[in-house]
Amino acid sequence: MRVLLTGSRGFVGARIREALPVVEAPSLRNADRAAIRRLLAESRPDVIVHTAAISDIGACDAQPEASQYANVTIPVMLAEEATGAKLIFFSSDQVYGGCAESGPYAEDTVTPANLYAREKLEMERRVLDISPDAVLLRATWMYDAPLYGVPNRHNLLSLLLRAAIRREPMTFSRSEYRGITYVREVAEHIPRLVDVPGGAYNYGSENPLSMFDTLSEMVHRWGLPVEIQGDAQPHHNLWMNCEKLRRHGIHFSDTVQGFERCLSDYDLHILTR
Repeated sequence: MRVLLTGSRGFVGARIREALPVVEAPSLRNADRAAIRRLLAESRPDVIVHTAAISDIGACDAQPEASQYANVTIPVMLAEEATGAKLIFFSSDQVYGGCAESGPYAEDTVTPANLYAREKLEMERRVLDISPDAVLLRATWMYDAPLYGVPNRHNLLSLLLRAAIRREPMTFSRSEYRGITYVREVAEHIPRLVDVPGGAYNYGSENPLSMFDTLSEMVHRWGLPVEIQGDAQPHHNLWMNCEKLRRHGIHFSDTVQGFERCLSDYDLHILTR
């Protein structure tokens, strides 16, 4: 099975590249239809895993035309040109950012609250219109230890370890709920998605705890020298129900369990001894 991977030098793509054999696509920034057609003719993929995007919300707002092209036009062109290939495209939990309900949210409850989220939802719908067998993954906030030569993003692990080293407090909402996912679990499940029916899926760790309680539990469990302060201000939720994907046999650790696995994988418990 030949897997074409876009965004292989990005945060998610680099971990997928490590987890399974892939054909790495060149950068698709500003790629036109002819370039995409050539790429597909040369790579002849059975599966396309599309991770490339402009995911910074501020950057999307600042450059809406570039954002639309990267987040909607390019994946739509990939879908139109990829005759016969299984499509596995990354979307975002941001599509739930404007939901008034408390959550957790199933896939049919969406209210995007920013341009990036609206683009991701448009991308999902247009790709599924073209290829009903496509799998669209609504990914959560992800984290990992740094990988040489790869951007490490603004992720929870690095923020928490920096606060521990500097002995700085961290503030999190008592009313915000969201899943936070160890990115290596995201990468490991990719091969199993080939057999999942088409549709949009919540993809990542579930988390029944508020952000304040999540971080308080992590700090307490591993004895990290970080003071977690509570913020009483209301925040939007990005809280996903992943039952739809579990019905197809794909299970993630919950957020706290995933963090435990990450510490174990990198032997980071040494920092708490």
